[in-house]
Formats: sequence, structure tokens, C-alpha cells
Amino acid sequence: MKIISCRHCGHEIDVYKKCDVCSKVKQFICNSCGNKTEEEIHSQCMMISMDHVLLSSN
Repeated sequence: MKIISCRHCGHEIDVYKKCDVCSKVKQFICNSCGNKTEEEIHSQCMMISMDHVLLSSN
């Protein structure tokens, strides 16, 4: 497993958010300085999630 480090302080970062649909990591956070990475958007997962919401509201 590769180790990802914070761009601000160089410390190791941890998982902050996972995708509700595919469970892949969407965002990381540094426990040392609190810096968060940009949230990754999974366009296919977003479409699936939106479709599910539309179907469940009927």
C-alpha cells in the first residue's frame, strides 16, 4: 500500500470521506495540520445516486 503525505506539512494523511456508492476514497485529511484534499467526484456514482433518489421519491 502506498503512503500518501500531506502537501503542506509532509505527514501521512488518512481517509476522510468514502463514496456512498462504490466505497472508494473521495477525500483525505492530515491529522497533523488538518489540511483536507479536494473531494474527488465520481460522476458515474453521482448519476447512480441521483437515479436512486428519483426512483425512491415516487
